[in-house]
Amino acid sequence: MIKVLFFARLKDQVGQAELTLTDDMAGKTLADLQQSLIAQGMIALQDDSIRIALNQNFSTGDAIVQAGDEVAFMPPVTGG
Repeated sequence: MIKVLFFARLKDQVGQAELTLTDDMAGKTLADLQQSLIAQGMIALQDDSIRIALNQNFSTGDAIVQAGDEVAFMPPVTGG
């Protein structure tokens, strides 16, 4: 299983804080996973400024997802 988390406004736009995927995405890249979720209607993930973490480490789209991994999508952090 692959656990996918959504933070901040993405959680609201996607309509859920997390989901669990089967291992079908194992061996694919983070970019492939993101595109698969967009194709399923999660269009909020099309934003180029979204950061992706793999197992709690920021990663690039070419990182490979494995069974048991945790993937988190986050909008850029702002503060004041």
